[in-house]
Amino acid sequence: MASRMEEVEMEAKTTLEMLEAEVAKVLNQETINVDLAIGELGVDSMRVVELILICDQLYQAPLDPEALDINQFTTLRDMDRQFQDMAARHRAGQVNA
Repeated sequence: MASRMEEVEMEAKTTLEMLEAEVAKVLNQETINVDLAIGELGVDSMRVVELILICDQLYQAPLDPEALDINQFTTLRDMDRQFQDMAARHRAGQVNA
C-alpha cells in the first residue's frame, strides 16, 4: 500500500504530465521539456493567461492568479508545484470550514 507521500508524489506527477500535454497542445508541439523555462518554450503573457485557465480546470480548485509567482523563468514543474500547493490549501480550507 502506498504511503500518503507516495500518493501525493504520484498525483503531482499525474498533474504535471497533464499540464505538459496541455501546454504542448497550446504550443503545437508533440512534447516539451517540463524543466525548461516557459519563456524558452515560447510562452508569452497571453499564453500564460491561457495556461492559468487550463490549470484552473486541471487542478480542480479555484486559483488566485495574484498569488502565483510566474515569470519567464518559471518551469512547468514550478507551475505544477504552485498549483498543487494552492489546490491543497483550498481542499484543507474546505475540510476545516
